[in-house]
Amino acid sequence: MHVDAGSRRYRAWYGAMLRLYPRPFYERFGEAMEQTFQDLCRERRQAGRGVTGLAAWVYFETAAGIVKENGASMTEMRKTVARAAVVALVLLMAPIVGSRVVEGWNWGVGAFVFTYVMFFGTALAYGLIAGRMGAWAYKAAVGLALVSGFVMGWATMVHMSETENPVNLVYFGVLAVGAVGAWLARLKARGMARAMFAMAGALAVAFVITQVVMVDTPAGPVWDAGMRHGGGMALFAVSGLLFRRASVAEVK
Repeated sequence: MHVDAGSRRYRAWYGAMLRLYPRPFYERFGEAMEQTFQDLCRERRQAGRGVTGLAAWVYFETAAGIVKENGASMTEMRKTVARAAVVALVLLMAPIVGSRVVEGWNWGVGAFVFTYVMFFGTALAYGLIAGRMGAWAYKAAVGLALVSGFVMGWATMVHMSETENPVNLVYFGVLAVGAVGAWLARLKARGMARAMFAMAGALAVAFVITQVVMVDTPAGPVWDAGMRHGGGMALFAVSGLLFRRASVAEVK
């Protein structure tokens, strides 16, 4: 009984130790590593040998692996941040050039800083999320979802500044649906597919709300309604289909 209790304690400590690995590594290999350790402990007990020496050696190897993987993770994180910063700077060139050649484009420094932060945040989100899975469908779905969400958020801010109608806040509700869905899905492909389909449905509801509330208020040209609603719903639905395809590849 004493030996069994000691073995259980070693396994519990090892399980807690594994959680010090970077999360993607732990989610991929943690369960298998813990099972392997349990099997080794069982074999030692069946052979009538103690597990203390085995546990000490495995802990040592695991600690080295944790340091190595976290170091590699931090290096990759720095690379991801640097790439996002460069991409955001390249994208910022468009409004900078536009402010020079388009009459009436009078952005202040704050507007350019805000735009850069938006570009950087979107690019960084893509780098962090898309890297979780190697399937091209997952990466394409993440890119399409982020670009669609960025365009919707930006268009909503512009539209609110022009009309000052609070009903446009429903579009931020659509983005909130996607954010909550992604959190509940833990960014896994199958759950992300459901989140994208939910965003498409939420956008349809937003269209109905704006049409009912703004019935006596100009809601913008027809092409704007088509692009912001029909086009947005189509993009979120396509993203959902890509996530679904990625989930099939993930199962295989």
